[in-house]
Amino acid sequence: MKPFLGVVLGTRPELIKCAPVILEAQRRGLPVGIIHTGQHYSSELDGVFFSELNLPEPVAHVHVGSHPASRQIGLMMQRLHDVFDELRPEIVMVEGDTNSVLAGALAAYKSNIPVAHLEAGLRSDDWDMPEESNRVLADRLSKWLFCPTDLQRQRLLKEGIDHDGVHVVGNTIVDASLHYTKVAYDKSDIAERLGVTNRPYALLTMHRPSNVDDPARLRAILSSIGDAARTLGLMVVFPVHPRTKAAMDAAHLSLGDPFILTEPVGYLDLLRLQSSADVVLTDSGGIQEEACILRVPCVTLRANTERPETLDAGSNALHFEAYPASLADTMRRMMAKARDWTNPFGDGTTAVKVLDILKR
Repeated sequence: MKPFLGVVLGTRPELIKCAPVILEAQRRGLPVGIIHTGQHYSSELDGVFFSELNLPEPVAHVHVGSHPASRQIGLMMQRLHDVFDELRPEIVMVEGDTNSVLAGALAAYKSNIPVAHLEAGLRSDDWDMPEESNRVLADRLSKWLFCPTDLQRQRLLKEGIDHDGVHVVGNTIVDASLHYTKVAYDKSDIAERLGVTNRPYALLTMHRPSNVDDPARLRAILSSIGDAARTLGLMVVFPVHPRTKAAMDAAHLSLGDPFILTEPVGYLDLLRLQSSADVVLTDSGGIQEEACILRVPCVTLRANTERPETLDAGSNALHFEAYPASLADTMRRMMAKARDWTNPFGDGTTAVKVLDILKR
């Protein structure tokens, strides 16, 4: 059966944020097909995510794998073109700002299939980040632009994108976080396994090339985190991203106390660790949002963010090594805050709104 919605994705964060729309489409009896680019693919970990999120298996894998960005995007486009020719979905949906998003949007646009972009309008204004060009180009190619907040709609208007396809719908990460956190507390025993059930800890996630690819910078960041954690009496739970692990191995970096290193974890384990943490340290955009939704203070290890709503809400602070405040001071300030901020990303009904609009 020809899919109503072809969902192109290639990373686990995309899978999480697309899951509410996929499940809502299924609930309505709309045929939906997941098309996996293989941008980040682990048969074991991806299988865990599909199972935990209760999602159908992909209808197509294009198995691109890791390559320099231009080659990776080119290979994705070539293979997605063939998939689109075979499946002919009515709409192609992409989410966020990865290379899979740009390749999916371009291949669909050139195949005369309309594109829906979840999480449209985000901008960091940092063109050294590879994600920035992906976001901007995907927005230009899309018929439907689903913005998390009015801030993104206003940004699109300033860029001259002013048509009836721009919609403020909230963010599907709220749908996912609210639903799956309850499941996580029923099913995940990660805190018990790591021995942090009754111990104060920071959750650390880090994978951005700007933070991990330079050995000296990576060493300095981890040293700063270790010093701050010892000052504050915290353990640091650190699920190590494959890119970060490769960089640590190449730099011969080993971490002892206060770090607790783990392999990458499934979504339920990650939600359990986030929701129980005293503070989250991250360079991930999605984690900034989840921490805000889960009412856990966050420190973002970057000089900028495409999620300024989290700064305005008070759930998040930026920390860059050039800043005068020490990391320990920034963490202490965030941990002392009352967790009474307002979640700016919606009420958990984003998927319903998206499908209502696409079916008009």
